Amino acid sequence: MITIDKLGWNSFFDLQFQAVKSDGLSVGRVLKEVRHQYTLCTTQGFVEGEVSGHFHFTVENRSDYPTVGDWVVFRSCDHFVQIEKVLERTSVFSRNRSGNKAEEQVIAANIDYLCIVSGLDGGRNYTLRGIERYITLAVDGGINPIIVLNKSDLCADEDIALLQARSVAEDIPIHLVSTVTKAGIDNLSMSFPEGASVAFTGPSGVGKSSLINCLVGTESAKTGKLRRSDLRGKHTTSHKELFFLQSGAMIIDTPGMRELQLWGSQNSLEDVYSEIHEAAQRCRFNDCSHRNEPGCAVLELLVDGSLEMERYENYLDLHSELAFIEPKVNENKKLVRKANAKELSKLIRKSQRIPKRQ
Repeated sequence: MITIDKLGWNSFFDLQFQAVKSDGLSVGRVLKEVRHQYTLCTTQGFVEGEVSGHFHFTVENRSDYPTVGDWVVFRSCDHFVQIEKVLERTSVFSRNRSGNKAEEQVIAANIDYLCIVSGLDGGRNYTLRGIERYITLAVDGGINPIIVLNKSDLCADEDIALLQARSVAEDIPIHLVSTVTKAGIDNLSMSFPEGASVAFTGPSGVGKSSLINCLVGTESAKTGKLRRSDLRGKHTTSHKELFFLQSGAMIIDTPGMRELQLWGSQNSLEDVYSEIHEAAQRCRFNDCSHRNEPGCAVLELLVDGSLEMERYENYLDLHSELAFIEPKVNENKKLVRKANAKELSKLIRKSQRIPKRQ
Protein backbone atom coordinates (compact mmCIF):
# COMPACT_ATOMS: atom_id res chain seq x y z
CA MET A 1 0.00 0.00 0.00
CA ILE A 2 1.27 3.47 -0.90
CA THR A 3 1.36 5.99 1.94
CA ILE A 4 1.72 9.74 1.50
CA ASP A 5 5.00 9.59 3.44
CA LYS A 6 6.47 7.48 0.65
CA LEU A 7 5.24 10.07 -1.85
CA GLY A 8 7.35 12.80 -0.24
CA TRP A 9 4.90 14.15 2.32
CA ASN A 10 6.65 15.99 5.16
CA SER A 11 6.11 18.58 7.89
CA PHE A 12 6.41 21.46 5.39
CA PHE A 13 3.27 20.29 3.58
CA ASP A 14 1.52 19.00 6.71
CA LEU A 15 1.63 22.42 8.41
CA GLN A 16 -0.02 23.98 5.38
CA PHE A 17 -2.71 21.32 5.26
CA GLN A 18 -3.50 21.62 8.98
CA ALA A 19 -4.09 25.35 8.50
CA VAL A 20 -6.89 24.73 5.96
CA LYS A 21 -8.07 21.29 7.02
CA SER A 22 -11.80 20.82 7.39
CA ASP A 23 -14.42 18.12 6.95
CA GLY A 24 -14.39 16.57 3.52
CA LEU A 25 -10.90 17.77 2.54
CA SER A 26 -8.03 15.40 1.77
CA VAL A 27 -4.55 15.65 0.24
CA GLY A 28 -2.96 13.93 -2.72
CA ARG A 29 0.00 14.27 -5.05
CA VAL A 30 -0.42 14.95 -8.75
CA LEU A 31 0.99 12.03 -10.74
CA LYS A 32 -0.26 12.95 -14.17
CA GLU A 33 -1.65 16.01 -15.92
CA VAL A 34 -3.21 16.12 -19.36
CA ARG A 35 -5.05 19.28 -20.43
CA HIS A 36 -6.02 20.24 -16.86
CA GLN A 37 -7.24 16.73 -16.05
CA TYR A 38 -5.32 15.31 -13.12
CA THR A 39 -4.50 11.88 -11.70
CA LEU A 40 -3.79 12.01 -7.96
CA CYS A 41 -2.21 9.47 -5.67
CA THR A 42 -3.92 9.49 -2.27
CA THR A 43 -4.25 7.28 0.80
CA GLN A 44 -7.42 5.95 -0.82
CA GLY A 45 -5.61 5.04 -4.04
CA PHE A 46 -5.58 6.74 -7.43
CA VAL A 47 -8.31 9.25 -8.26
CA GLU A 48 -9.12 11.49 -11.21
CA GLY A 49 -10.03 15.13 -10.82
CA GLU A 50 -10.02 18.73 -11.95
CA VAL A 51 -9.79 22.14 -10.31
CA SER A 52 -12.92 23.52 -8.68
CA GLY A 53 -14.81 26.50 -10.01
CA HIS A 54 -13.68 28.58 -7.05
CA PHE A 55 -10.05 27.69 -7.73
CA HIS A 56 -10.43 28.57 -11.39
CA PHE A 57 -11.88 32.02 -10.73
CA THR A 58 -9.52 33.01 -7.90
CA VAL A 59 -6.18 31.85 -9.31
CA GLU A 60 -3.73 34.66 -10.11
CA ASN A 61 -1.53 33.06 -12.79
CA ARG A 62 -1.47 29.97 -14.98
CA SER A 63 1.62 28.88 -13.06
CA ASP A 64 -0.61 28.56 -9.96
CA TYR A 65 -2.52 25.65 -11.50
CA PRO A 66 -1.54 22.14 -10.34
CA THR A 67 1.29 20.38 -12.13
CA VAL A 68 2.98 17.01 -11.77
CA GLY A 69 4.62 16.71 -8.34
CA ASP A 70 2.27 19.18 -6.64
CA TRP A 71 0.55 18.42 -3.37
CA VAL A 72 -3.09 19.47 -3.58
CA VAL A 73 -6.05 19.72 -1.25
CA PHE A 74 -9.18 18.18 -2.76
CA ARG A 75 -12.80 17.37 -2.05
CA SER A 76 -14.41 14.14 -3.25
CA CYS A 77 -17.39 14.60 -5.55
CA ASP A 78 -19.17 11.50 -6.93
CA HIS A 79 -16.70 9.65 -9.19
CA PHE A 80 -14.05 12.37 -9.32
CA VAL A 81 -12.44 14.97 -7.06
CA GLN A 82 -12.32 18.75 -7.11
CA ILE A 83 -8.98 20.38 -6.35
CA GLU A 84 -9.44 23.32 -3.99
CA LYS A 85 -5.87 24.39 -3.29
CA VAL A 86 -2.24 23.79 -4.33
CA LEU A 87 0.12 23.66 -1.35
CA GLU A 88 3.19 25.88 -1.47
CA ARG A 89 6.03 24.26 -3.43
CA THR A 90 9.51 23.45 -2.15
CA SER A 91 11.01 23.65 -5.66
CA VAL A 92 9.94 24.21 -9.26
CA PHE A 93 11.26 23.39 -12.69
CA SER A 94 9.93 26.28 -14.76
CA ARG A 95 10.54 27.94 -18.08
CA ASN A 96 9.30 31.09 -19.76
CA ARG A 97 6.21 30.21 -21.76
CA SER A 98 6.65 30.49 -25.54
CA GLY A 99 5.56 33.78 -27.07
CA ASN A 100 6.28 37.47 -26.66
CA LYS A 101 4.72 37.74 -23.21
CA ALA A 102 6.89 36.77 -20.23
CA GLU A 103 4.94 34.17 -18.27
CA GLU A 104 6.04 31.26 -16.08
CA GLN A 105 5.23 27.72 -17.16
CA VAL A 106 5.82 25.22 -14.35
CA ILE A 107 6.94 21.87 -15.77
CA ALA A 108 7.23 19.98 -12.46
CA ALA A 109 7.06 20.84 -8.76
CA ASN A 110 8.58 19.63 -5.49
CA ILE A 111 11.50 17.99 -7.29
CA ASP A 112 14.70 16.92 -5.52
CA TYR A 113 16.80 16.08 -8.61
CA LEU A 114 16.65 17.20 -12.23
CA CYS A 115 18.33 14.77 -14.63
CA ILE A 116 19.49 16.70 -17.68
CA VAL A 117 19.67 14.10 -20.45
CA SER A 118 21.82 14.50 -23.56
CA GLY A 119 22.34 12.04 -26.41
CA LEU A 120 25.83 11.03 -27.54
CA ASP A 121 24.67 9.86 -30.97
CA GLY A 122 25.63 13.01 -32.82
CA GLY A 123 23.41 15.79 -34.11
CA ARG A 124 22.31 18.58 -31.78
CA ASN A 125 21.33 16.39 -28.83
CA TYR A 126 24.54 17.12 -26.91
CA THR A 127 25.53 20.76 -26.57
CA LEU A 128 27.35 22.27 -23.62
CA ARG A 129 25.49 25.53 -24.04
CA GLY A 130 22.18 23.70 -23.77
CA ILE A 131 23.34 21.89 -20.62
CA GLU A 132 24.28 25.24 -19.07
CA ARG A 133 20.78 26.51 -19.78
CA TYR A 134 19.15 23.51 -18.07
CA ILE A 135 21.52 23.80 -15.09
CA THR A 136 20.52 27.46 -14.70
CA LEU A 137 16.83 26.54 -14.53
CA ALA A 138 17.51 23.76 -12.01
CA VAL A 139 19.57 26.00 -9.73
CA ASP A 140 17.04 28.83 -9.89
CA GLY A 141 14.22 26.43 -9.03
CA GLY A 142 16.01 25.00 -6.00
CA ILE A 143 16.66 21.59 -7.60
CA ASN A 144 19.86 19.52 -7.58
CA PRO A 145 20.97 19.00 -11.22
CA ILE A 146 22.40 15.71 -12.51
CA ILE A 147 23.88 15.35 -16.01
CA VAL A 148 23.04 12.11 -17.83
CA LEU A 149 24.93 11.36 -21.05
CA ASN A 150 22.80 8.73 -22.77
CA LYS A 151 23.56 6.48 -25.77
CA SER A 152 27.15 5.87 -24.72
CA ASP A 153 27.15 2.81 -26.99
CA LEU A 154 27.08 5.20 -29.97
CA CYS A 155 29.83 7.48 -28.66
CA ALA A 156 33.21 7.31 -30.40
CA ASP A 157 35.15 8.65 -27.40
CA GLU A 158 33.51 8.54 -23.96
CA ASP A 159 36.47 10.20 -22.23
CA ILE A 160 36.17 13.31 -24.39
CA ALA A 161 32.40 13.48 -23.79
CA LEU A 162 32.94 13.28 -20.02
CA LEU A 163 35.72 15.87 -20.15
CA GLN A 164 33.49 18.27 -22.08
CA ALA A 165 30.61 17.81 -19.65
CA ARG A 166 32.90 18.31 -16.67
CA SER A 167 34.00 21.67 -18.09
CA VAL A 168 30.51 23.07 -17.41
CA ALA A 169 29.37 20.82 -14.56
CA GLU A 170 31.99 21.54 -11.90
CA ASP A 171 30.81 19.37 -8.95
CA ILE A 172 27.52 18.28 -10.53
CA PRO A 173 27.24 14.46 -10.81
CA ILE A 174 27.65 13.05 -14.35
CA HIS A 175 26.40 9.63 -15.43
CA LEU A 176 27.37 7.93 -18.68
CA VAL A 177 24.64 5.41 -19.61
CA SER A 178 23.26 3.28 -22.41
CA THR A 179 19.74 1.87 -22.59
CA VAL A 180 20.98 -0.66 -25.15
CA THR A 181 23.90 -2.18 -23.22
CA LYS A 182 22.47 -1.13 -19.82
CA ALA A 183 25.86 0.35 -18.94
CA GLY A 184 25.65 2.83 -16.07
CA ILE A 185 21.92 2.24 -15.44
CA ASP A 186 22.39 0.64 -12.00
CA ASN A 187 24.72 3.42 -10.83
CA LEU A 188 22.22 6.04 -11.93
CA SER A 189 19.35 4.25 -10.19
CA MET A 190 21.29 3.91 -6.93
CA SER A 191 21.97 7.66 -6.88
CA PHE A 192 18.28 8.34 -6.08
CA PRO A 193 17.44 7.87 -2.36
CA GLU A 194 14.12 6.48 -1.17
CA GLY A 195 11.36 9.06 -1.28
CA ALA A 196 13.25 11.36 -3.65
CA SER A 197 11.42 12.98 -6.56
CA VAL A 198 13.39 12.99 -9.81
CA ALA A 199 12.48 14.76 -13.05
CA PHE A 200 14.01 13.88 -16.41
CA THR A 201 14.34 16.57 -19.03
CA GLY A 202 16.22 17.33 -22.22
CA PRO A 203 15.68 17.81 -25.95
CA SER A 204 13.44 15.45 -27.91
CA GLY A 205 15.29 12.38 -29.09
CA VAL A 206 17.86 12.00 -26.32
CA GLY A 207 16.18 8.83 -25.05
CA LYS A 208 14.48 10.00 -21.85
CA SER A 209 11.55 7.62 -22.17
CA SER A 210 13.80 4.64 -22.98
CA LEU A 211 15.94 5.55 -19.99
CA ILE A 212 12.91 5.69 -17.69
CA ASN A 213 11.78 2.30 -18.98
CA CYS A 214 15.17 0.86 -18.02
CA LEU A 215 15.00 2.37 -14.55
CA VAL A 216 11.38 1.42 -13.91
CA GLY A 217 11.79 -2.02 -15.51
CA THR A 218 8.64 -1.76 -17.63
CA GLU A 219 7.45 -0.17 -20.85
CA SER A 220 5.71 2.59 -18.90
CA ALA A 221 6.97 5.47 -21.03
CA LYS A 222 6.40 5.58 -24.77
CA THR A 223 9.45 5.66 -27.01
CA GLY A 224 9.93 6.97 -30.52
CA LYS A 225 12.37 6.98 -33.41
CA LEU A 226 14.66 9.79 -34.52
CA ARG A 227 14.34 11.62 -37.80
CA ARG A 228 17.05 10.47 -40.17
CA SER A 229 17.61 13.98 -41.49
CA ASP A 230 18.99 15.60 -38.33
CA LEU A 231 18.74 13.01 -35.53
CA ARG A 232 16.14 15.18 -33.82
CA GLY A 233 13.53 13.29 -31.86
CA LYS A 234 9.77 13.24 -32.14
CA HIS A 235 7.69 14.26 -29.11
CA THR A 236 6.81 10.85 -27.65
CA THR A 237 5.92 12.36 -24.27
CA SER A 238 3.20 14.95 -24.77
CA HIS A 239 2.23 15.17 -21.12
CA LYS A 240 3.85 14.92 -17.69
CA GLU A 241 3.71 11.70 -15.69
CA LEU A 242 5.21 10.15 -12.55
CA PHE A 243 6.61 6.61 -12.19
CA PHE A 244 7.88 4.66 -9.18
CA LEU A 245 11.20 2.84 -8.80
CA GLN A 246 11.66 -0.26 -6.66
CA SER A 247 14.00 1.78 -4.46
CA GLY A 248 11.10 4.04 -3.50
CA ALA A 249 12.23 7.03 -5.56
CA MET A 250 9.75 8.68 -7.92
CA ILE A 251 10.53 9.64 -11.52
CA ILE A 252 8.80 12.30 -13.58
CA ASP A 253 8.98 12.22 -17.37
CA THR A 254 8.53 15.64 -18.96
CA PRO A 255 7.90 16.56 -22.60
CA GLY A 256 10.93 17.06 -24.84
CA MET A 257 11.92 20.72 -25.02
CA ARG A 258 12.10 22.25 -28.48
CA GLU A 259 12.38 25.69 -26.94
CA LEU A 260 13.73 26.38 -23.47
CA GLN A 261 13.39 30.02 -22.52
CA LEU A 262 14.76 30.90 -19.11
CA TRP A 263 12.62 31.83 -16.12
CA GLY A 264 14.26 33.09 -12.95
CA SER A 265 16.70 35.67 -11.63
CA GLN A 266 20.22 36.65 -12.63
CA ASN A 267 21.48 35.43 -9.25
CA SER A 268 21.13 31.82 -10.43
CA LEU A 269 24.02 32.38 -12.83
CA GLU A 270 26.40 32.85 -9.91
CA ASP A 271 26.43 29.10 -9.22
CA VAL A 272 26.34 28.00 -12.85
CA TYR A 273 29.22 30.30 -13.87
CA SER A 274 31.08 30.44 -10.57
CA GLU A 275 34.42 31.30 -12.20
CA ILE A 276 32.86 34.36 -13.85
CA HIS A 277 31.12 35.40 -10.64
CA GLU A 278 34.35 35.12 -8.64
CA ALA A 279 36.29 37.11 -11.25
CA ALA A 280 33.58 39.79 -11.34
CA GLN A 281 34.34 40.61 -7.70
CA ARG A 282 37.74 41.87 -8.86
CA CYS A 283 36.45 44.14 -11.65
CA ARG A 284 37.36 47.82 -11.37
CA PHE A 285 33.72 48.94 -11.64
CA ASN A 286 30.89 47.51 -9.53
CA ASP A 287 28.45 47.74 -12.45
CA CYS A 288 30.85 46.16 -14.96
CA SER A 289 28.99 44.49 -17.85
CA HIS A 290 32.07 42.36 -18.68
CA ARG A 291 32.01 43.45 -22.30
CA ASN A 292 34.53 46.23 -22.92
CA GLU A 293 35.21 48.07 -19.64
CA PRO A 294 38.81 48.67 -18.57
CA GLY A 295 39.92 46.63 -15.59
CA CYS A 296 37.41 43.85 -16.22
CA ALA A 297 38.65 40.68 -14.51
CA VAL A 298 36.26 38.51 -16.54
CA LEU A 299 37.81 39.64 -19.81
CA GLU A 300 41.20 38.81 -18.32
CA LEU A 301 40.04 35.19 -18.04
CA LEU A 302 39.46 35.19 -21.79
CA VAL A 303 42.91 36.59 -22.44
CA ASP A 304 44.76 34.00 -20.35
CA GLY A 305 42.60 31.14 -21.67
CA SER A 306 40.93 30.31 -18.34
CA LEU A 307 37.51 30.95 -19.88
CA GLU A 308 36.32 29.65 -23.24
CA MET A 309 34.81 32.20 -25.60
CA GLU A 310 31.65 30.10 -26.21
CA ARG A 311 31.00 29.74 -22.47
CA TYR A 312 31.57 33.47 -21.98
CA GLU A 313 29.19 34.37 -24.81
CA ASN A 314 26.54 31.98 -23.49
CA TYR A 315 26.83 33.63 -20.08
CA LEU A 316 26.20 37.05 -21.62
CA ASP A 317 23.19 35.70 -23.55
CA LEU A 318 21.64 34.08 -20.47
CA HIS A 319 22.36 37.17 -18.37
CA SER A 320 20.57 39.41 -20.89
CA GLU A 321 17.65 36.98 -21.15
CA LEU A 322 17.17 36.88 -17.39
CA ALA A 323 17.56 40.64 -17.07
CA PHE A 324 14.67 41.06 -19.52
CA ILE A 325 12.22 38.80 -17.67
CA GLU A 326 13.35 39.42 -14.07
CA PRO A 327 10.84 42.27 -13.50
CA LYS A 328 8.03 39.87 -14.43
CA VAL A 329 9.47 37.18 -12.14
CA ASN A 330 9.55 39.65 -9.25
CA GLU A 331 5.99 40.74 -10.00
CA ASN A 332 4.81 37.13 -9.79
CA LYS A 333 6.60 36.68 -6.46
CA LYS A 334 4.81 39.77 -5.10
CA LEU A 335 1.46 38.32 -6.16
CA VAL A 336 2.28 35.04 -4.41
CA ARG A 337 3.27 36.86 -1.21
CA LYS A 338 0.08 38.92 -1.39
CA ALA A 339 -2.05 35.81 -1.83
CA ASN A 340 -0.28 34.05 1.08
CA ALA A 341 -0.76 37.11 3.29
CA LYS A 342 -4.46 37.22 2.38
CA GLU A 343 -4.84 33.53 3.23
CA LEU A 344 -3.04 34.02 6.55
CA SER A 345 -5.25 36.99 7.39
CA LYS A 346 -8.36 34.86 6.82
CA LEU A 347 -7.00 32.15 9.13
CA ILE A 348 -6.21 34.70 11.86
CA ARG A 349 -9.69 36.25 11.66
CA LYS A 350 -11.24 32.80 11.75
CA SER A 351 -9.24 31.80 14.84
CA GLN A 352 -10.18 35.05 16.65
CA ARG A 353 -13.91 34.68 16.23
CA ILE A 354 -15.71 34.58 19.59
CA PRO A 355 -18.29 31.77 19.90
CA LYS A 356 -21.86 32.94 20.37
CA ARG A 357 -23.40 32.53 23.84
CA GLN A 358 -25.74 29.61 24.24
